[in-house]
Amino acid sequence: MINFLAIVTPGFSTTNDIIISTDSLDEKLDISIEGLRNKDLKTRENSLRTLQTLFSQKYIYDLVSSRSENLIEQLVTCLRKSNESEGQLAAIVTSLFIIQLGESNDELFIKFRDAIIPILRDESKSSSLRKNYAKAIGIICFVACEDISATVELMKTLETIFSRSYLHGDGTVPIINHDLQELHTAALASWCLLISTMPNNITHELIRTYAPAKIPGLIESNNSDLRNQAGETVAVLYEIAREINSVFAEPPESLLITLEKKANESAKYKGKKEKRVQHATFREIYNSFEEGTSPEFDIKFGREILEITSWTSRLYYNTFSNLLAAGMNVHLKENGFLRSVFNLDDLEIDDMQQSKSNRFERHLAKKAAFKVRTQALKKTRANKAIRSQYED
Repeated sequence: MINFLAIVTPGFSTTNDIIISTDSLDEKLDISIEGLRNKDLKTRENSLRTLQTLFSQKYIYDLVSSRSENLIEQLVTCLRKSNESEGQLAAIVTSLFIIQLGESNDELFIKFRDAIIPILRDESKSSSLRKNYAKAIGIICFVACEDISATVELMKTLETIFSRSYLHGDGTVPIINHDLQELHTAALASWCLLISTMPNNITHELIRTYAPAKIPGLIESNNSDLRNQAGETVAVLYEIAREINSVFAEPPESLLITLEKKANESAKYKGKKEKRVQHATFREIYNSFEEGTSPEFDIKFGREILEITSWTSRLYYNTFSNLLAAGMNVHLKENGFLRSVFNLDDLEIDDMQQSKSNRFERHLAKKAAFKVRTQALKKTRANKAIRSQYED
């Protein structure tokens, strides 16, 4: 799983080494939002960096929600400008903004989608910019979009991008430059995130289409990030296939041979670190098929423990922790949406948190009435699909 790009320029610190105090958060937020209107590019970029740090290190739902209209307007403008550094920062901040809100909102999704997709599809734009847009739109859709047809359409757009790395008809690997391969990796990662939210009938068709050969073919890429992402996507696909009792839940023998080969490959042209990561990744994936094992590790935050026990939950953890960085534990403790993603109990309000109780009650009341986020998404979308059939 690749990291969400942190924009680093001279004199700028990432969210790992800037600590935002709790003093005057509303003032910092207002100044930063106003800075996005400035005609000076550096001023806008600095404002985006401040917002990146604020949104990742703090959970400030009330402050963000009350300013959402202005934030949406300015972020859409920054995204549409498609300036390299500004666009990359805007993609990150937009993703963090959506996580702060943590609410389904198809109208909001459409606004950001319409700003992002034209640039994502534009091959004249830099691969680096498009890569960050591919990551952002996946997270935005995962959080905000309930429209199943819009999600499927987005998945097709993402697949159009990473399909350029599919094996040729004769089984040879296409020759693609490194930057494009990184774009393909990002598009595949977002595609994988979104398939985990699909209703069972659509998931079944996607698994039938992509699991036997198309996605496994990407494992042969000469780019290590794309190889590893393809391997993890295969693991997620077959894990979901087993959960929904799909007839395609058993992998073909050719896939098992490929996984075992990658788990033991010792090509001399590869660096030690690259080989070590590949071996560990594919050994774990291979064992999940041969021995029925799943990723298992615990994350302690405060007095709680988050248990990761599946490929899908690891996908979610990697996606959000790569974006939130040092603020991941804060959001696990306080962000109702993120807690629902990982099936954590509703927040317990103690004396220190009492002043926030109304906010939590309002926010948690908006969650779907299911314990697991993905189940809620799947059922909601499936019901919408059924209703639309009757309406037709």
